Amino acid sequence: MKAMYTAFAAAVVITIVAYYGLNEAGFSSGEVSAGNAVRLGDATE
Repeated sequence: MKAMYTAFAAAVVITIVAYYGLNEAGFSSGEVSAGNAVRLGDATE
């Protein structure tokens, strides 16, 4: 049972670190999928 709780805790920690780490590194979905041909909400029309 202790091993299962440790695995769950490790999965949560890895998920949180990956989320913030990838966003800081520029791998958020908005930055990855946006290009020159993509219209963004704040663009002038």
